[in-house]
Amino acid sequence: MKPYGIGVDIIETERIRKSVSGNPKFLKRFFSASETAYCLKYKNKYERFAAKFSAKEAVIKALGDKSIPLKDIEIVNEFSGKPVAKIRKKKNFGFMISVSHTENYACAVCMAFKK
Repeated sequence: MKPYGIGVDIIETERIRKSVSGNPKFLKRFFSASETAYCLKYKNKYERFAAKFSAKEAVIKALGDKSIPLKDIEIVNEFSGKPVAKIRKKKNFGFMISVSHTENYACAVCMAFKK
């Protein structure tokens, strides 16, 4: 695979908490059912939503394509916990992702590779 681009993003966890709490449509607009189920099973669910949101933004920046809807990017976790990005319309790309989150912030880095 050939390196294509790199993206990084950081977001305040509180911003996501307010969006999730104040707008029932927010989750359906930005997250898949499996992403939502994953985050909701944890006590620190807002940190997890923020990390997934940040990872989606990092993917968009790595690809340099702001036209991709966030809902079309799915961040899933392997059994080990390693995050993986899946995009329906970008099958010719692979991604390496790293995320981190605290009570206040979530950040993500994505390196995109062309297959």
